[in-house]
Amino acid sequence: MLQVSQLHQYYGGSHILRGVDFSARQGEVTCLLGRNGVGKTTLLKCLMGLIPARSGEVR
Repeated sequence: MLQVSQLHQYYGGSHILRGVDFSARQGEVTCLLGRNGVGKTTLLKCLMGLIPARSGEVR
């Protein structure tokens, strides 16, 4: 299972991810949707450990 709790991330002075919370269970399909520039790639990079989250928890 993947659990994300109160994840926050910034680019410069812009607060990109604001308190993201979700869980994805093994065997489930999870979809991430959003328009350009809203933080989808930033979230995935945080989940993969490529960039550290400013605060929050990924388990």
